[in-house]
Amino acid sequence: MKLYFMTKFVIFIFLSVLQTNSSKRIIDIYAKDKFDKLFIEQTKVFAANTGGMKERDIIVKEHFGASAFKITLTGKDAEVKYTSKSIFPIQKLYSIVDAMPMRKNEAAKRDQYKK
Repeated sequence: MKLYFMTKFVIFIFLSVLQTNSSKRIIDIYAKDKFDKLFIEQTKVFAANTGGMKERDIIVKEHFGASAFKITLTGKDAEVKYTSKSIFPIQKLYSIVDAMPMRKNEAAKRDQYKK
């Protein structure tokens, strides 16, 4: 019986770790609908910069039915790093992501492999 509970506990901890660490950084865009002016502007900004977003492991998720426009950036550690009710400029996104410790480690590893 004791082994059963220990096994369940270990599985619970393992699943918790899996859920809190992602292989991607996530941009969540909340808007009334796909015709929302800020939503359209924001998606154009991201569409024009797909290379930089891919390099930084950023994906975009769209959520409709919100009462107002909102955008959030969630890091690979599952913590919300940025929230705004206006357009998220691409340079601001890159500066926030590039300052993250995980991103710095990724860049260092990438540079190491180039040598």
